[in-house]
Amino acid sequence: MKIVTQARQRVTQPELPVASPLDRRRGRSALSPKRPSEDRAGLADVFPYYAGFAYDWARALLGSLDISDEAVVLDPWNGSGTTTLAAQHEGFRAVGIDRNPVANIVARLRVDAHQADPAPLAATSVPMGREVAPDDPLCAWFTPASVGRIREWAEHLSRMPSSQSGLPYVALFRTIRSLTSSFEGSNPTWVKRAKSSDDLVTVSAAEFDARLMEQQEFIASRIIASNEVPSSPVQIATALSSALPVPNGSVDVVLTSPPYLTRIDYAVAYTRELAVLGHDIAKDRTLRAALMGTTLIRSDADSSLRIGETASTLIKDVTSHSSKASSGYYRKQVLQYLRDLTAGLDEVTRVTKDGALFHLVVQDSYYKDIPVKLADICAEECVLRGWSLVDRDPYVVKRTLTSVNTAARNYKKSDVSETVISLRRG
Repeated sequence: MKIVTQARQRVTQPELPVASPLDRRRGRSALSPKRPSEDRAGLADVFPYYAGFAYDWARALLGSLDISDEAVVLDPWNGSGTTTLAAQHEGFRAVGIDRNPVANIVARLRVDAHQADPAPLAATSVPMGREVAPDDPLCAWFTPASVGRIREWAEHLSRMPSSQSGLPYVALFRTIRSLTSSFEGSNPTWVKRAKSSDDLVTVSAAEFDARLMEQQEFIASRIIASNEVPSSPVQIATALSSALPVPNGSVDVVLTSPPYLTRIDYAVAYTRELAVLGHDIAKDRTLRAALMGTTLIRSDADSSLRIGETASTLIKDVTSHSSKASSGYYRKQVLQYLRDLTAGLDEVTRVTKDGALFHLVVQDSYYKDIPVKLADICAEECVLRGWSLVDRDPYVVKRTLTSVNTAARNYKKSDVSETVISLRRG
C-alpha cells in the first residue's frame, strides 16, 4: 500500500466536534474510551458496529500526542472506522485495515461524509426485472420475490465508486436490518435464519424502495456540510491484521481495539449485510473462519504457538477446567485467538517506526469462572516484541455479554475492566 503524503490540516465542523483535551493532571483521560449508550459523535449512530471505542475519546487522544504533522496513524482492526475518522479530522494521514467488507463500507462512509451534498440515490435509477437465484444468501430471511429488488439495488451499488456508494449501501444495510429485526435475539451478536418458508419476510418493490429512501434521507440529514474540508488522506483496505498491506517502518501511531476474547463471531453478527454483498457464510465459511474471534476452528488451531507467561497460563487454566469441551473445543478456540492476536502484533511491530506510539483498548472477560486478563496478555506480548509500556489506564465495565448469556451467569465473576494500554516502540 502506498501511503500518500499531505500536510496536516485540522478540521472542526458541527457534526464532528472537537473532543475535550486529556486531563493530564489526573493522569488519565477526562473522557472514557467506552462508547456511550447513545453515541452520535462522528456518525457512530448511523450504523452501530459492535465494540470499538468512542470517537470523542479517540480524537482527544490523537490531538494530545506530540507527533509530527506528517504522522501516519494506523488501525489494523479498524472496524467501522473510528480511528481513521478521528485521525482525518485531527489532520493526520490514516490507514484502516479490516477483513470485514461490511465494516470497510461503513468506515468509508464516515470519512467521506465531509464531501457532503449527500443527495440520496433515486429509486428510478435502479432498473427492475432481475431474476433471483434460488440459492441467493438473502433467501435465508426473505421470499425470493422480495430478494429480487434487494439484489437489484446491491448490484447497482457494486458498480459505483466507493466514494459515492457509502451512503446508499449503509441505507441498504439499515433497511435490511429493520425488515429482519424479528431474527435478532437477546444476544446482539447472533442472528437467526428462517426455519421455514412461513418465517420469510415479504416486501414489495415499492415498499422496499420507500423504506430505503427514508433511510437514505436519515443518513443525509445526519451529515452536516462544512466549508472546512479535511485534506488528510485516508486509506481503507480489506485485509487481515496478520498480513497488513503496509510498508515496513512507515507508521508513527497505532490506535486500535482488537476483537476481544469473548467468542463474538463478527461474520454472524453481520451475516445479513454480508449477504447483501454476496457472501453466504452458511455455505462458504472462508470469510467467517478468517475473522479474528470466530467461533469456527481452523485446521491450524492446535499447532504450536510461542506466547508469554500470562497467555500460557490462560491456556492451561481453560484446558484443565472441569466443564464439558474445555480441554477440546474451547482450548482450541483460545489458542486460535491468541495466534491471531500475536500475528497482528507482529505485523504492527513490522510496520511501525522506531519510537512509534501504540495505544490499545482491550477488555478483560471470563471463560466460565476463569478471568481472561486480556490487558495483561496484550501488554506482555507487546513487551516481548520490543515495545516499552508507558501507561495503563483501566475503566470499569458495568455491562458485558455475560448479562445476556444465562449459562454464563452460573459462574461467579468480579467486575471487568476496559483498559487503555499505551506503549512506545524501542
